[in-house]
Amino acid sequence: MIRCSEGRATRACVAFALVAGWLAMASIAHAAPTAHEPSAGDLATARSALVEGVAMRDKGDLPGALARLTTAWDLVQTPVTGFELGKTHLLQGRILQAHELFKKVVRMPPALEESSRSATAREESARVAAEIEPRIPSLRLKLTLPEGATAIVKLDDEIIAMADTVTPRAVDPGKHELVAKAGDGPEEHVVVVVAEGETKTVELAPQWVIPKPPPKDSAAQVVVVRQTNSLVFIGFSVATAGLVLSSFSALMAVNAADRAKARCGNDYCPDHVRTGEISEMNSWVVATVAGGITALVFAGIGIASLSKPVDQKVMAIVSPTKGGAMAGFEGRF
Repeated sequence: MIRCSEGRATRACVAFALVAGWLAMASIAHAAPTAHEPSAGDLATARSALVEGVAMRDKGDLPGALARLTTAWDLVQTPVTGFELGKTHLLQGRILQAHELFKKVVRMPPALEESSRSATAREESARVAAEIEPRIPSLRLKLTLPEGATAIVKLDDEIIAMADTVTPRAVDPGKHELVAKAGDGPEEHVVVVVAEGETKTVELAPQWVIPKPPPKDSAAQVVVVRQTNSLVFIGFSVATAGLVLSSFSALMAVNAADRAKARCGNDYCPDHVRTGEISEMNSWVVATVAGGITALVFAGIGIASLSKPVDQKVMAIVSPTKGGAMAGFEGRF
């Protein structure tokens, strides 16, 4: 039987948890491949969380134990971890949650090399699940509405699918809040408290108000939005590139001219200088002129396009608004 004292943690109990964790992880590691095999980090973290969770529960720290055991279960689901987590839920009064965990442990297929601890955890889960099943309370939700009306029912902020006029719902013991809303009617709030094993009928009859149709003043309209012409961005971008090219080419032309002047005499310039530095200088001069002309042309295009924005049609829902001394329109795009 897998049981630890519910008072102070003992060395034997902690040692059991450690061994159980190791054996459980080993059984998972030798199981058939699944869609998601736990990594070595997952196994180590889950093993540590299992040991810490059992020790914290034995010291009376149920919230801390629940957090650590939940971490272990989320990382690697084994019969031992599921049983310990279900036991902690049970100690906190969450009978329904504990019952579902125990049933899940029972349904887990045995691993190829399952340890005796895992087998015992599965047997204990089946036994405890059968013992606590009669203790699970339930609510019978009875919804009364006019013919053709519909309603949304929430139990503890969770929407309940109402299959019929009476819908049974298993819950944990304690206080629960029900909220029912029919159409545009006001919300009906009901607070109910159930004890272990109790079945209680809750009648809900929210006021039905036919939902209002969309405002007649609201209609889809075509709204024209003026945007900056894309030629503005293209013109200024290319003009900037042309200006940079012209400046760089002028600098290179001056450098080539200086080298040619240094190598030519007053009356004669060697052929290799004419075909070298002077030819290079002429090429850079051409590039300088081309870059300057490009910058001027595209700068002119950008400036001209500033006065020619583009009209874009956008579908929007626009409705008039009034408030105090102000009036206007609001809408969604």
